[in-house]
Amino acid sequence: MQTIQQPGVTPNKLRRNPRVRILTPFSCSLTSLNAGWWFRKSLHDVGLVHDLSTGGVCVSTDALMKPGDQVSLTLRLTKSDPPAEVAVATVCWRNHQFHGIAFGRMSESVSRQLAEYMNATEKE
Repeated sequence: MQTIQQPGVTPNKLRRNPRVRILTPFSCSLTSLNAGWWFRKSLHDVGLVHDLSTGGVCVSTDALMKPGDQVSLTLRLTKSDPPAEVAVATVCWRNHQFHGIAFGRMSESVSRQLAEYMNATEKE
């Protein structure tokens, strides 16, 4: 099945969670959740979102992350809406500075916000 490419995004509907490719990446912030409870210093970093689904995201970052690491993410999807905050996500793969991150724990409102963003982006 081939999809029609639209300016700015490329939807991919052959995956378990349909995904949109972001041709003009937007920034996100990442916070490591791997520090032990006795040393709970948060490590904050920034990244660029290259594609997005309701189940995960592909981010480029210089952050020191490896598969299995847990992070929280803050995604600024639009200027008018509050940031979408994913409480727990897991790094699934890494290819140089690109990381595949699967969403774990997030609120229903964030899940809805992601779906609305993807629907609006696919229509552009």
